[in-house]
Amino acid sequence: MKALARQLFKTFLFSVIISIVVSAVYYSVQHKGVSQDLDGILPSLAESLAFLNIVIFIMTLPMLFLANPAYYNNISVRLVLYFAGSLVFTITAFRLQLSPQNKAFYFITAISFIVVHSVFYYFMTKKRR
Repeated sequence: MKALARQLFKTFLFSVIISIVVSAVYYSVQHKGVSQDLDGILPSLAESLAFLNIVIFIMTLPMLFLANPAYYNNISVRLVLYFAGSLVFTITAFRLQLSPQNKAFYFITAISFIVVHSVFYYFMTKKRR
């Protein structure tokens, strides 16, 4: 279980960093690269994206049940426990009544978390073979 918790925490950290970088690039492209505006918005943007990643992190906590070999050996249960939280977050974010720019930030955060989480899933399954 320690390895799964450590892996989830690494996923959270990498996802926060990647989503902040990608969102800052998206924001600067949308606002034509105004650096003064980006300097003012970056702390707020980083804080908001960290909170969104915390929400996804909490929704992904059921993956810790994979410490049970019966759950881990069943591939369908493993996939549901591992990816359901982040996919539900993505679906919910698109169903909310948000501005297009906020939806883009939610989407960037969700996709960065899913990509990082998928990489760690690949390493986890590769190691156990």
